[in-house]
Amino acid sequence: MNLEIGAIIGDYQVVDVLGAGGMGKVFKVRNTISERIEALKILLPDLAGEPDLADRFLREIKVQASLDHPNIAGLRTAFRFENQLLMVMELVEGISLDQRLQHGPLSVDEAVNCIGQVLSALGYAHRNGVIHRDIKPANMMLTPGGVVKLMDFGIAKGAGDRKLTMTGTTMGSLYYMSPEQIRGSQTLDARSDLYSVGVSLYELVTGKHPFDGDSQFAIMSAHLEKECVPPITLNPGLPAALNDLILVSVNREADRRFQTAEAFQNALKSVSAPPQPAAPPIAAKPAPAPVPVRAVAPAPPPKSRRALWAGAGALCMVAALIAVIQLGPWKRASAGAGSLPPGAAVQNPVTTVQPPAQQPAVAAPNPAPVEQPAASAPAPSAGSVAAAQANPRRLPSSAPHAPVSNATPASGAQAASVTQPAPQRPAVSQPAVLQPAAPLNPAAPAPQPDLSAQRAELQKTREGLAMLLARSTSVHSTLDNLRHSQAASGLGLRGDWLQAASLMDSFLQGATNAIAAGDSGSAKDLMEKGERQLEKLEKALNK
Repeated sequence: MNLEIGAIIGDYQVVDVLGAGGMGKVFKVRNTISERIEALKILLPDLAGEPDLADRFLREIKVQASLDHPNIAGLRTAFRFENQLLMVMELVEGISLDQRLQHGPLSVDEAVNCIGQVLSALGYAHRNGVIHRDIKPANMMLTPGGVVKLMDFGIAKGAGDRKLTMTGTTMGSLYYMSPEQIRGSQTLDARSDLYSVGVSLYELVTGKHPFDGDSQFAIMSAHLEKECVPPITLNPGLPAALNDLILVSVNREADRRFQTAEAFQNALKSVSAPPQPAAPPIAAKPAPAPVPVRAVAPAPPPKSRRALWAGAGALCMVAALIAVIQLGPWKRASAGAGSLPPGAAVQNPVTTVQPPAQQPAVAAPNPAPVEQPAASAPAPSAGSVAAAQANPRRLPSSAPHAPVSNATPASGAQAASVTQPAPQRPAVSQPAVLQPAAPLNPAAPAPQPDLSAQRAELQKTREGLAMLLARSTSVHSTLDNLRHSQAASGLGLRGDWLQAASLMDSFLQGATNAIAAGDSGSAKDLMEKGERQLEKLEKALNK
């Protein structure tokens, strides 16, 4: 059959050539009745005479017809034309993830999203007894709407297939084959597909194959004997959890991988892109200037304005009184009398202007703030007070007790004690205004070595949990198989097994939550408890 652009095949007209695979060729066609654009796949002409390949192509048609999932390219119809079998498929517009990788590795979110959709398709296929056996980025189509479609079930193994060889396998597929598939195992199960998914995810986030070589033998040997380089080594921006689950998925031992697509998919849901290093720049901003501004700004309380106006008024009154006293006509008379020193005459108005409410504070019994110690002054008697009132000339000797009478002028020493606090007010408000700035120093957080040690410890704990989860998944798979076989006989699982499985899940879930919260100690404690239940089940199930 010669298919060229424009050729008519039944109800389909060839529009373009989409590509060729190991067994067939794919064309873009238009249904001449419905006008829908679809994909038509046909077995290569030189292989049409080989019965094994013809049977395989027919098997692919039947497998595709049994699957109906939004992440699997659907089968439209199949028919024979000129004694040749043709398959009409849903046309998936977009590019394969293999083509997408030519522009560099995918972001964490994009890779997790794409593989999550592939696992959803595989979980559905596996539940229907279909093993794909050729999982690779080239068979994952990404549509412009972000939907991933799993393609090419050409060598898929259905539930009724006892033997299916790998004829036509390309070297490209060798990069993604599971070790048991390379050994030619006849008991391939879902875990083989999940290994290939892990290899594909490794490549999507690093841009490199985890197992490589310069020949087919070297590639196969790498799958069977070598440990892959942790993907986080090639891409340090990967979340540690994603690194761990990739390493679990590509484990050479099938029992130590994810046992189901659902388990793999659930593990992926806990992975998110790592937080951007925004914390160091914030901590690195010293901003010394704004710190004092914040500390000084609240210093003047709302009442300070009223106090300021009151203080300014008092100073104006004092200045006015001083000017009146110095320039008034009585100045010469008082100076000529010689009864008081000039300094005392200037300070007198301060005592007169003081509000009555402040007088008790000035006339306190223990005048400690006065520059001249009050302890040396003898306690005044009633007679001395009366004498002081009768004879003002004796006021200098009894100046510390002059405030007993509001009408008695104070001496120079007493006036100093009254006016001294005023110039000291700024000093009181200045001392420790900037004290709070010290704790705000951005250079203070210096537990850098401790944080790195904690991260290392948390990473080690996370890796241990990943291994426990892989073991627990294997145990659950065995329990599920036993449950089905027991149910066929009308029996159920032992109660102590179910209880141990429930406790194991609870402890491991708690450990997962503790690791997410950064609590390595609690996670280890819960992991130990979960492992005890896990070991109990493994011993009972001979695992």
